[in-house]
Amino acid sequence: MLYVSKRMLCRPQDSERMCANTFLILDLVIVCSVFGHIVCRQADNNTERNFDNVKEEPPSRPNSHFTSDGYNQPYFGNNTERNVTVQLGKTAYLNCKINQLGDRTVSWVRQRDLHILTVGSYTYTSDQRFKSLHLEGTTNWTLKIQYTQKQDAGIYECQISTEPKLSLNYTLNVVVAKAVIIEGEKLYIQSGSTINLTCVINNNTSPPIFVFWYHNGKMINYETTKGIEVVTDKGPTTVSKLRIENAKLSNSGNYSCSPSYAYSANITVHVLDGDKPAAMHHGRHTSQGTVITYNIVLLLTTWILAHTLCLETNFERSGTWNQPS
Repeated sequence: MLYVSKRMLCRPQDSERMCANTFLILDLVIVCSVFGHIVCRQADNNTERNFDNVKEEPPSRPNSHFTSDGYNQPYFGNNTERNVTVQLGKTAYLNCKINQLGDRTVSWVRQRDLHILTVGSYTYTSDQRFKSLHLEGTTNWTLKIQYTQKQDAGIYECQISTEPKLSLNYTLNVVVAKAVIIEGEKLYIQSGSTINLTCVINNNTSPPIFVFWYHNGKMINYETTKGIEVVTDKGPTTVSKLRIENAKLSNSGNYSCSPSYAYSANITVHVLDGDKPAAMHHGRHTSQGTVITYNIVLLLTTWILAHTLCLETNFERSGTWNQPS
């Protein structure tokens, strides 16, 4: 049948050689078609078999953060500061970064007493200095502590409500800055001279916002009186200087250096109107009075002893207590 069909492809005028070549080309086309069909079927079967062996993994997610049931497992980010230092009185921020949180809840717990401070965005403690900060759509859960106190120092836990619980510890350090007046606790100066007081503030994590000077409880930074000057140089170590020219007796008293977020320092200034301070004059009078009192006591003691000896002598002689004549 195929031969008859092939003969139909030859025209009467075609030679026998030409017809033979036509038959050869046709046979080659048929063979290639059959072979190609077989190869394609085999490739399809192999492809199906390979797809059956492939286990699909969730795209662009770490395999270690998937649970056996296929749900995402939350995990902490590793690019947050976990040792935070804040100056006494300032605001502290503990930033906890959580990926793939899903419908879990984040809590902050103070490890010292296991007190729950915040749950989600809700402040659980009655101390309203503690707040939870979270912006919708972000991975940051921040514990904010306002007006930090010394007892706020310690370890805080950022917890995720998984089973078992996931937690990460944060350490809060509260440093106390102190002011020191390098002239000491007392200063004696002659009237008409210049009072120079220098206040140094150490242990501050950042320069103080202000440094105020007080004289007997009254601020003198902005005093309009001529001759009073305050110069403050802020930096890692802040230095504030108070200068009062032509000191008068009224400039005597207590002076305080009071920086923001730091303990104050005090000094007592004595302005002298003569060669010696009034306190020294009082001290001399007190010494003279002490000497006079001592002499009187000594005389009275001597008289009492002599009187007692006379009584004992009379008793031994007469056997009765008689007052000496």
